[in-house]
Amino acid sequence: MSVFDIDIDKQIKQHQQKIQELEQLRKDQEHKLEGLKEFDVTIKRLCNQNRLSEEELYVSRSEQIEAWIVGMAKQENPSFIYNNLKKHFARTAPRGPKAAKAEKAEKESTLPKPKLPVGTYRNPATQEKVEKIKRNPRQLDEWIEQHGFPVVRTWKID
Repeated sequence: MSVFDIDIDKQIKQHQQKIQELEQLRKDQEHKLEGLKEFDVTIKRLCNQNRLSEEELYVSRSEQIEAWIVGMAKQENPSFIYNNLKKHFARTAPRGPKAAKAEKAEKESTLPKPKLPVGTYRNPATQEKVEKIKRNPRQLDEWIEQHGFPVVRTWKID
């Protein structure tokens, strides 16, 4: 026997082992599918016996369903149902009334911004002075962002 024959026999054994593993996975999957069919039949039978619709059943389990879906978001590769729901809500979200309100709130005002009069302004906390000639200096704009226009307006000293 040559070195080549040993490698081929080794590969054949590895492939046969992989085939056996795959066949076992197929049997397990078939068993699960049978269990799901039985589960579906049992759920329908119980719903009929208790005059309960499947929708009512889902509503009664809504907290568990929500936890399940939120849990999928943390997974590296979430299930197809999570991705489908994500796409669905991405398409429908902008149409809702809350989204319209949020869009309106995010839009900037088209009204002209109030302007500070020309002069010198002193920050009472730091005693820094800034002189405005035409446009606001950078420091004055930063003060307006930090403290607000109405407050900075009162800091004019001349």
